Formats: sequence, C-alpha cells, structure tokens
Amino acid sequence: MSRKAPEPTATFSKVLARYKTSNPRLTAMLKAWREHPDHGKLWLALQIAARADHRPLLTAADFIGVVLGSTMPAKVLNDHAEQVLQQFEKLKIKIGKVVADADYPFDLWRDLQRFEKPLRELGQSAYDMRTPAGGRKDQNDSRDRKLFATRMFRYLHNTCGQHLPKEVATMVDILFPGPEDTERQVRSWLPAKTTRRPV
Repeated sequence: MSRKAPEPTATFSKVLARYKTSNPRLTAMLKAWREHPDHGKLWLALQIAARADHRPLLTAADFIGVVLGSTMPAKVLNDHAEQVLQQFEKLKIKIGKVVADADYPFDLWRDLQRFEKPLRELGQSAYDMRTPAGGRKDQNDSRDRKLFATRMFRYLHNTCGQHLPKEVATMVDILFPGPEDTERQVRSWLPAKTTRRPV
C-alpha cells in the first residue's frame, strides 16, 4: 500500500462492476451496491479521510472485499461461538477430573500440560463466546445490520482514523435494507469514546 493519489470514483465504479463472487448472498449484495446512486460514497469518504490523516490507501478491490467480508451473518458467528463454548465446558470437566485424580504435584503439572494446546486453540477461535455477535436482541432483523456497522466502524477507524457513521449508514441501507431512519440507528452503535489517562 502506497500513499498515491486517491483512485477516482469512476475507477471504483468500474472495479465494483467487474467484481465477482460465487456466493449468491454476496452476489445479490453486489448487485444492490452497483445499482445504488451513492455506491461510491463510502469509498470516496474513506480515501479523503485517509489522505488527510496521511494513511496508506487501499485499492478499490481490497475495499470491496473488506466490505463484503464484513457482511457475515451474525448467526454464523453465534453458532460457532456456541460450539466453542460447548467444547470449553467439556474440556473443563476433563481438567476437573485430572485435578481430582492427581496423587502428586508433579503428576498434576505434567497431566495439565496436555490441555494447553486445546485451550489456546479455543481462545483463538471464538469471536466472543459469551456475547452474541450483533447484540442480544434481533429486533427488526437488526443483529446483522449492527454487526456489519460495528465491523465497518472498527475497520474505518483503523484505516482512516474516523468512523464515518453517515457513510456507514448508507452502506447499511444498501446491503441490509430496513428501517427508514438508519443513520440514527447506526449512530447509536458507534463505539463509546475512551478517554486517555494522563501518564
């Protein structure tokens, strides 16, 4: 990634028009994105913000891939988190049995070592096994919308230093059509501001 001049919106439109995926759900989203009059709005805002903050710029294709990757349904993540939680509970029972059956400290230390790898793998594979992705409520199918918005906020803040809520709301409307006052809803999902403590 280099600090080159931003790609014009016309170039973004061409890349979006040529972008292909074999996933039917993503294909439908791409179609809606291409047909929307503001399809390049977030791309342009991201480039302006990144350039103003002297950040490296993504290519249009990379950006489209990030957006589509952020649309993963909350159910997929939550089902996976449930499996991880079940595996963790089973592992705790096994560990408890090893602890209860131990006769000597050295034997316990040796036997517990075999649980290090599976515990590490479980810790790395869970999105957050105790907090549902997209929130606990799914009012008006808001869970997927919220998950997408919060992922985009995180990505945009890391990429250009801003959350760009207005543009994210436009993308939510394009990819997850729903309630009319999307911008207000999306702004309510903005991460809380953290204040830095003086050192």
